[in-house]
Amino acid sequence: MTRTKLKEAALRLFGQKGYDGTALSEIAKEVGVKTPAIYAFFESKEDLFMSVFEESMSVYNEYIQAMAETSKGMSTEKKLHALLVRQYDFHRNKRELAVFAFRYLLFPPDFLLDRMQEAFGRFDTMLSDIIREIMQEGLERGELAVVPIENLVDSYLTLMDGLSIQYYYYQSPELFERKLKHAFEMFWRSVSA
Repeated sequence: MTRTKLKEAALRLFGQKGYDGTALSEIAKEVGVKTPAIYAFFESKEDLFMSVFEESMSVYNEYIQAMAETSKGMSTEKKLHALLVRQYDFHRNKRELAVFAFRYLLFPPDFLLDRMQEAFGRFDTMLSDIIREIMQEGLERGELAVVPIENLVDSYLTLMDGLSIQYYYYQSPELFERKLKHAFEMFWRSVSA
């Protein structure tokens, strides 16, 4: 229970103040323990941070995977659109996790860059596999233009990343939803058979 509370406090504080701006003593104080108690659960500040980072990526992938599993029988167009909507839901409903992951994917602490890239690579492979499966099914059904599958996967991942950035640019849900709708319509028009 204390381990979970420490990760929750770390998520919030690292997300708000950054890695360098967050002291272990602040995390401990928020949980109601002394700073040395953190070392019973984590080797270091870096270990705590990486634990939170990997968990945020894992929760995101599980969130996306849940949509993929419930979309059996949908057309490729509907699945791909639902995936973007699911990502939007993640940003809205899991805001602390989303902000934390997004912040550190864009601006990782320099000394953690290699470890974060390795962790990101694992999770990116999982996400790419989900999208690849949808694209492969779309190719087999004749719903997608016959192009190399990696082109389809890479362009869709780029669309997801672009919309993630757009989500934080615009405070108006209506404006963001319009942008999501238009971006997906243009994407689908370019890849559909």
